[in-house]
Amino acid sequence: MTAPLAGVRVLELGRVFAAPWCGQMLGDLGAEVIKVEAIEGDPMRIVGTGQIRDAAGKETGERSVFAAVNRNKKSISVDLANPDGAEIVRKLAATCDVFIENFKVGDLARRGLGYEDIRAVNPGIVYLSLSGYGQTGPYAPRPGMDNIVQGLSGFVSMTGEEGGPPQASPVSIMDFSAGMHAAVGIVSALYARKVNGAPGQYIDLSLLDSGLALVGYKLVAALMEGEQPPRGGKIRGYIPAGIFETADGWIQMTVPNDVDWKRFCTAAHTPDWLDHPRFRDRWLRTEHQAELLPLVAELMKTRTTADWVDRFAAVGVMAGAVLSLNEAARDPHIVARESLLTVPHAAGGTIPIVRNPIRYSETPIETYASPPLLGAQADELLTDLLGLGEADIAALRRSGALGAARPAA
Repeated sequence: MTAPLAGVRVLELGRVFAAPWCGQMLGDLGAEVIKVEAIEGDPMRIVGTGQIRDAAGKETGERSVFAAVNRNKKSISVDLANPDGAEIVRKLAATCDVFIENFKVGDLARRGLGYEDIRAVNPGIVYLSLSGYGQTGPYAPRPGMDNIVQGLSGFVSMTGEEGGPPQASPVSIMDFSAGMHAAVGIVSALYARKVNGAPGQYIDLSLLDSGLALVGYKLVAALMEGEQPPRGGKIRGYIPAGIFETADGWIQMTVPNDVDWKRFCTAAHTPDWLDHPRFRDRWLRTEHQAELLPLVAELMKTRTTADWVDRFAAVGVMAGAVLSLNEAARDPHIVARESLLTVPHAAGGTIPIVRNPIRYSETPIETYASPPLLGAQADELLTDLLGLGEADIAALRRSGALGAARPAA
């Protein structure tokens, strides 16, 4: 059946994570996504420990980070500072439904590629600007990155061990949260345009606003209570909870209520804890967690992770092994769900990918095309969408406006 966004064309001027993640989400859903890169390419092409190899096993120079967020796209490399390069983008935008960019505030407008410039050639365009701090406010001109926003949003203030320094997440959660908000915003704007007759529109989305939404339930509680949530895993009313060492690894579990406490004591063979005067209800367990948690920690060391997981699963206690990334890839549930796939790469080899988590019953996501090689589809796009001939394209390359295309293997 037809993919949900079949027929939608997206022009993505996205770099690093947030905007490319949004573009990949739209591409997975069936949109045609045209990625406009600098002449030297998205800087993420050379970032990451994973090396992409060709069919003969030779390193290609492409790395894992770009591959993880740029599948289902076509690439064209353009010098936006060259007037002819900017004109290519304007002409491509005239054929598109969506325009995505994550440049510093004002950068594209200075090149004649701001919202008003693009709307002039395509009044129905849905134009999304994804920036660190938004288009307004005192921080708007500043450059922003995920780790900086983790701090500004309050997220980092809740992480790390009690008594230690705040600890930023190793995963770019602000980028990916913003990318998902961006995809929702774009799809909603397209829906409004099609169903409600709304015109094209501008979407101002920032990492910081998205980050505040991500920590929203903690932020609201802090504002209502006037208190900062503690670091170190102390969760009011959810004790015992946290990560515990086992005989051969680590386990994470949560006992959120008194029903689960009874289940925990059954699985742990600790009936004397069930009606203990300091542990018998959730509020007592929170009050006396300094006494209870060390007891639980010592108990967890007496059995293997798998043994504890099986015991807790049998009685309905929420628990799971703490896995490395490679262990997670081999987990039987993840394998059974086919959450990881191996697909051909345009360089000639294959790469692992994480399957899109959305699972439709009627319009399944089945296309996982290789992340594009730099500029690989430039000639195709300029010919099919703009009607340029070989001589026109060659002239653009001679002028430096258009980068060279790297053909697929």
